[in-house]
Formats: sequence, structure tokens, C-alpha cells
Amino acid sequence: MITQREKMTHERQTGIDQAQMDDVFSRYTDFNPKVPVWCVTEHRPGCIHRFFDTSPFSPSGRYLAVFQLPFEDRQPKPGEKGNVCIVDLKTGEDRVVAETCGWEPQLGANINWGGSDHELFFNDVDTESWEPFAWKLDPFSGKREKMEGTVYHASCDGKWLISANTTTMRKTQPGYGVSIPLEKMRRNVGAVTDDGFYLTDTTTGKKKLLVSIAEIIRRATPEVGIANPEDYEIYGFHSKFNPQGHR
Repeated sequence: MITQREKMTHERQTGIDQAQMDDVFSRYTDFNPKVPVWCVTEHRPGCIHRFFDTSPFSPSGRYLAVFQLPFEDRQPKPGEKGNVCIVDLKTGEDRVVAETCGWEPQLGANINWGGSDHELFFNDVDTESWEPFAWKLDPFSGKREKMEGTVYHASCDGKWLISANTTTMRKTQPGYGVSIPLEKMRRNVGAVTDDGFYLTDTTTGKKKLLVSIAEIIRRATPEVGIANPEDYEIYGFHSKFNPQGHR
């Protein structure tokens, strides 16, 4: 759903006005909303976008990217697929642009727009190796490139992806990573040096370990208040770029 405040911002960016929205989308009127609200996925149930503080709108503002949950009454099993969809806010057309096994119920497949409407990033999982990875997809031509790393957040220009280990996120934050068999999930004992936060160059597709759990513990200011980190399991979770994309 889109609120009036989001709509006013959207009109300034795209030129799509309220009358056009009324032509292609129905109003949401349950509970007597105090501002106009439109149902933009009315005929495609189970759609969500990702975090509240990252935009599901494409850089031009014309398209909305959503993840369609295949069900809402249980947790996903490894290998079950959901849909990556985009909605044309000018024409009302919505379509599935990809299927993926790389999702959980909180954030779906972590769909992020890149630097243009022709760059859409989302997670997937190789069900042979159970290795997660991200796709860089042009939702209009269908051209896609496989990234070595996964996506939690894309930089504003689409050149970089940042992510912790998506396969272990549900050890501490269920619903935010990808689903793989439990026996395939690694276990971090203490402040490990070979897991942490990963940076992916979307031009080459290559990833690198940007900072390890051990380095985060060592360099944190103020200090992390764990006297004996070797007695704990420690995992990465939330990672974001600043609005300028350089930190």
C-alpha cells in the first residue's frame, strides 16, 4: 500500500499524479484511513517490500519492487521458491520477473534497486551446494548476472553490495536471511576471523570479507562488553550504506 505522503513525494519525482493512481489502483478504505491509500498489489496476495528505511521504488520512481510470499502460515523450507515482482505505478501492470529460493519471511529476498531501473538485486540459493548468492537483474530485458556475494543493502549507485552471512542470520534474527538445511549452516565459536561482513563489487561480481567478527570485536569503540567472547557464538546481521554510498 502507498500512503498520501509517499504519493506526494512520488508525484514530484515521476509526474504520476493522484488521478492516474485512481485510474489504475483501487483505494483502501478499511478502518477509515485519514489519508488516501492505494492498493497496488490487490490482485497479487502476500506481497511485501523490505526494510522501512530503504525504498522499494525504482530510481525513476515509476516501479515498485516487491517479494511475493508463497505462503504466510509457516516458515519456508530450504529450496521453496517465492516471486520477485515489479509493479508499474503508471499503468498498473504487475509481473513476476524472477523466482528465488533465497528468502525468509521478514525481508523476502532482500530486493534492492541499483543505480537505475535496469538494476535489481536479490538473493538466491544454489540448492545443489546450498551456497547463497545475489542476482543482478535487468527486469525489462531479463539479463542477469550472478554475484559471488549476497545482498543486504545496495549502495545508491548500485556498484556495491554489503551483507553479513545470510545463512546464519536466523540463529539470532529469524526471517532476515536465506533458508538452508540446518546441517549445512556453519557455527561460529568465539570471535572468528573467517566470517563477518562481505562486500561485493557488482561490476565484477567478486566478493571479499570486508571485516571479520574478530576485527569488529577488536576495533569497536566503545569496547564490546564481552569479557570472554570465546564462550559465545557471534554472528553478523545488520549492514547499511550511508546515503552517499561511501561508508
